[in-house]
Amino acid sequence: MYNKCPRCEQLPKRVGIMLQELDEKRSFFEFVTRMASLHYLEGKTQAEVAVTLGISRQKVQRLLRQAKELGIVEIKVRNLNAVSLDLEKQLRSSFKLRDVIIAACHPAETERRHSVARAAAGYLERHLSDGAVVTVGMGRNTGDIPDFFYPSRSLHCTFVSAMGSSPHVRESINPNNICQKLAANSKGRAVYLHAPANVESKQVRVILLAQEAIGPIIKQAKKADIAVIGIGTPSEDATLVRMDCVSKTEAKRLAESGVAGDLLGTCFDEDGQVIATDMHGRLVGLTLEDLRHISTVIAVVSERGKSRAILGALRTGVIHILITETDNAMEVMRLIN
Repeated sequence: MYNKCPRCEQLPKRVGIMLQELDEKRSFFEFVTRMASLHYLEGKTQAEVAVTLGISRQKVQRLLRQAKELGIVEIKVRNLNAVSLDLEKQLRSSFKLRDVIIAACHPAETERRHSVARAAAGYLERHLSDGAVVTVGMGRNTGDIPDFFYPSRSLHCTFVSAMGSSPHVRESINPNNICQKLAANSKGRAVYLHAPANVESKQVRVILLAQEAIGPIIKQAKKADIAVIGIGTPSEDATLVRMDCVSKTEAKRLAESGVAGDLLGTCFDEDGQVIATDMHGRLVGLTLEDLRHISTVIAVVSERGKSRAILGALRTGVIHILITETDNAMEVMRLIN
């Protein structure tokens, strides 16, 4: 028998710690770069930057000093982030958005999704207040956020599923699991919607919503302070297809009928006009009209080729904050110019 090497046994743990430290450093670097951009390139005062980012003015002063020490101001802000900053400003102005965050774009889909998820996690950490109620949608983009959401303080927030789940997809895509992870990482509480995402008919949906285990959860989600959702498209690889809410054939038919995208299963065209579908009456979760009554709706999207869906979603008037990456942001602006 071979003797086990203690150092070899500890290697996976050490590598994991190193990777986590790298993610934290990268998140910090991106945040300080954006903060410096707002101050030095956009001309915002330190007080305005503090309000925009949800931090104290004293912290802005300290981080601006660090930005100079790290060389961010001399190199990154002036040369690398000017395009993203301009895109953020254009999108905020064009769609009357409260905020836009454009993360770095990567050629690999996984890295691109992680970049956007990291930005979304940072935004939540800075802006969530103790006791806030957050309703969370399904999908790969929202599903990656918990991997980067490690607040430095306990938030005691409540995370509520905005839609039912499906056994046909991995746990990381289902809202219940996303809420569980977000709550665990912030010492908060998760409220689960123990219902399928899709049922056989409108009548079955009505019966489910009348159940004590389901109806009150939907009501709590409707009253949330913040909604975090993805933007879907009618494609064969769509989350709604993966969750068995629609078939690949139905998704293709939706695309041919003019559907550009969906928010929690409510379909719309490129102009933001809702397109009625049979699927909508069968889904168990929040509707587009429910989202209109939530004060802060954050849309998180990273995949290539979603510019028409993003444009349509922004034109619905439901979205307040957009978090995406450079390619999609540039394409959206091309579509409207």
